[in-house]
Amino acid sequence: MASDPTPDYRVFTTRFDREVRWDELDGVLGPLSALDTKAVDASFAEFDAALTASFETPAAQAPATGWEVSAQPDTAITLLLDQSGSMRGAPMALAAAAIAQAVRRLRAAGCRVEVLGFTTASWRGGRPRRRWKWRLRPRHPGRLCELLHVVYRDGDDEGSEISGAAIRSMLRPDLPKENIDGEAVVWAASRLLVRSEAAKTLLVLSDGSPVDDSTQQANGAMYLDAHLQSVLDSIRREGQIQIGAVGIGYDVSGWYPELISVQSVGDLASSLNVFIDRLLSVTPARAH
Repeated sequence: MASDPTPDYRVFTTRFDREVRWDELDGVLGPLSALDTKAVDASFAEFDAALTASFETPAAQAPATGWEVSAQPDTAITLLLDQSGSMRGAPMALAAAAIAQAVRRLRAAGCRVEVLGFTTASWRGGRPRRRWKWRLRPRHPGRLCELLHVVYRDGDDEGSEISGAAIRSMLRPDLPKENIDGEAVVWAASRLLVRSEAAKTLLVLSDGSPVDDSTQQANGAMYLDAHLQSVLDSIRREGQIQIGAVGIGYDVSGWYPELISVQSVGDLASSLNVFIDRLLSVTPARAH
């Protein structure tokens, strides 16, 4: 999937789309204000407490299923995080803790692990929508916002964890905005396909359907949903990537063939552990 497989899906302009590393976010969003820095500090403390608690539970070493992930030296896993506005604050801190635990566990099994996030650089369409208005609002313009895709952990990173500095960037309160899921999945899948590992898995963490008011008002309420469905259907047909999703307080069964739903983000860490067991080869946990 080197490019979007859905010819009926249009983008008004890609000029303002950005793909950045976590340490380049200041160049897109500007430096954090003093108030936002305090908010990041508070969220990071919540993340740290949640991560510590998760590693103190027996499930951190052997999940509740009684199984543990076997060695996976030829496996690449991408965790793709929905960073929509509804995830701001405590939900993002708890999701970050679940991701950090998953990274450590998957790296211990020998997997290559990438962590990506997706949102938009502005609310209400930003510069693409303004350009569309200047051009007298042509009909059916396609996607009308500026994507922001963030790499928090590259798949070639040799470390066993995701860095604390990357987590702090993930917790920025000025980051979560709109979510264009279909293009984010295309992006994450394209990064996976160029990797040399034989087994490739994409796991999406989402708390809702694709949303961008500017795009949906100009193209129809189901425009982004239909695109996501087309992208997922294409991935399933090609069969090169195993894909699944964790729905956080939201039912994603209409899109993803492999899924697990959690009622609250507080249940995410344990549920993600169980889901990893389902997606990967597993062996019975040894008695200690």
